[in-house]
Parts: sequence; C-alpha cells; structure tokens
Amino acid sequence: MTKSTKEFAKAYKALNAEQKKAVDTIDGPVMVVAGPGTGKTQTLALRIANILLKTDTRPSSILALTYTESGARAMKNRLIALIGPAAYDVTISTFHSFCAEVIRQNPADFTLDPASEPLSELEKFKLIYGLISTSHLSDLRPVNAPYHYVKAILAAISNLKREGISPDRFDKLLASEQADFDSSDLAPSVAKVVAKNLAKNRELSILYRGYQKALTENQTFDFEDMINFVRDAFSNNDEFLRTYQERFQYFLVDEYQDTNSAQNELLQLLTSFWGDQANIFVVGDPDQSIYRFQGASIENMLGFFKQYPSASVITLSANYRSTQIILDAAESVIKHNSSRISDVVPNLDPHLTAISQAAGDPLNMATVNSSTAEGVYLAQAIQKL
Repeated sequence: MTKSTKEFAKAYKALNAEQKKAVDTIDGPVMVVAGPGTGKTQTLALRIANILLKTDTRPSSILALTYTESGARAMKNRLIALIGPAAYDVTISTFHSFCAEVIRQNPADFTLDPASEPLSELEKFKLIYGLISTSHLSDLRPVNAPYHYVKAILAAISNLKREGISPDRFDKLLASEQADFDSSDLAPSVAKVVAKNLAKNRELSILYRGYQKALTENQTFDFEDMINFVRDAFSNNDEFLRTYQERFQYFLVDEYQDTNSAQNELLQLLTSFWGDQANIFVVGDPDQSIYRFQGASIENMLGFFKQYPSASVITLSANYRSTQIILDAAESVIKHNSSRISDVVPNLDPHLTAISQAAGDPLNMATVNSSTAEGVYLAQAIQKL
C-alpha cells in the first residue's frame, strides 16, 4: 500500500456515511447539498483522490472550480496532504483564474494582450466619467450632480456581464420591455415609474456599449470579461472547445450556489460533449448564497436538475462546527426564505444536525441603533468572553 493510499484510507475511514457516498459516487452528474460545517472541502478533496485511485484518469484530466482563491487554496492543500505531488497536476482554481489561464495559453484565439491585467476600479471610474461627459444623457446625468450615478452604472454593467448579457442582447431585452409597456394598461402612477426606468436603462445601454467599445479599442478588459471572453470563444469555435473537452474528463464545482449565469454557461459548454451523463459534481448550499448580489442565484441549482435529470442528490447534514441551538436558530430564520431547493427537490431535507453533544449557551438578541453601535457592542461582548 502506497503512502497516498494509506493517507486516503485513513481520511476516508473518518468520514460519515453521507460523505462516503459523495466520495464513492464517481461517475455521472452529482449534486451535494452541503450546509456550513459539514466537511465539504475534505469531501471534495477525497473524491478527487478516489477518482485517481479507482480509475486510470490522469490528474491533469480533473478540473475543480470554486468561487474564491482561499477556497481553491484550501482544496489544493487538502489534496496535497492526501496524494502528494500529483495534486499539483490537478487544475484547482477559481472561475476567473481558469479563464485567465485559458486566455494566456491561447493568445491567437483572443484579441487581448495575454500579459495585460484587468482594469482597476479607478480606471473603470475614469472611463465612465469620460463617457458621461461626452454622451447625450439626461436621466443618468442630473444637471446638479452629473456623476451621481457613476457607481450604480458600473455595478449595473458588471451585473449584466455576470448574467452573460452583451450590449446587443441588452438592447433586444429593452426593445421587448418597451413593446410590453406600450401594449400594457397600467395605472398612471405605475406607468410613470416604468417609463422612467426604461429611460434610464436606454441611457445605461448607451454607456454600456461605449464602455465595451473603449475596452475593445484599447485591447483591455475588466474582471467580468475574462469569463465572457472564454465562454464566447468556446461557443463560437467547436475545435477550440473540443481541446478542453478532451483535456478534462471530471468536473467538480464548489460553492455552486454562488455561480452566476456566465460561469454556469461556461461550465455547461465544457461538459456539453457528454450531455446529461457528464461527470460533473457540484457542491452547494442555496440557503447561504453569499454572492447573490453578484448575479448568483438558486436558479443555477434548480437548473442543474433540468439539465441532468438523472443526477444523484446527496445531502451532508452532519454539522461539525456548531451546537444544535445555533443550528436551530439559523433554521428558524432560513425557513422563511421565499425560495428553497427543498421545496422543489423531492426527499431533500436541508436540516443540519450537530455532531457535538454540548447543549450550548442560550442565544442573546441585541438591538442597536447603528452599525457603529453594533461594532462597539460586539467588541465589548467578545472582551467579556
């Protein structure tokens, strides 16, 4: 028995039944619903190790994607501890890092300088300031505060890109909304608000198109463009896409609830060769979508079942981090969410059970008047511990 096999066997033995099922379900589409503190990082690392131990798959044929650099590092370190140097050949990265590497390795397929960096926040602000100054605007350029909407404009452009909506597609969506509005019979007060929003969005479209044109002319890009550029390259060039489909045989995605539409489309392109039997393994908890403001949505998790109707569903319900009193308190709040995956997926129970038998201290609820007061209260409470 090799050292890596011994390390795997030791770590595998410590898993609970649900975690073992996730590690052992190697082939086909799999969704693991895993709340906080359920050992998902260890489960992901062990599943990669299990693929390498039980199949003839090369480490370089595995792609593991997550949302944060810290998450990628944690997974890589766990895998190194399990299988040693072979872990360095497994691609474990964020979506953005993966796309940046694709662009860097294939300069002929992109119009970018592979050594260039995304625009900084300051550079984006300067660009929008210039566009506002030279564009004929009214709703997004108030007379007394012409740059009042700069931050909101940049946020809107970023959200459009995260949802995979190009300037051309945005114009089509606006035209459709305008047609619906023209044929509607809204109350005057409501119609006034809708008309105002449409006018703002038409001006946003002007700025979005100008913003993207400036990026193209200067051969530069922003953070969101990296994913859209690679997605478009895969979508428009079958041969280019096939290169990466031949390279990767297994796909794992952590924090799947935080993927946005553009990231999900990229993933779907990579796995499309295998159809609904792709070896794709996603781990997520729709009840804790941290990045929903960045375009992430529970719809991605629900859409997974539409794309992979035969997917195995595994729930990690044992919590190793908290006491039951904390878990129950969190559940009492979360159960009021308007949309939960357990409402549409049969036999899925997201309730967490604490492994710790400690009763835990009762929870205290405090009300303060401001965020500053909140910080002071928390600091004082921590000092008393």
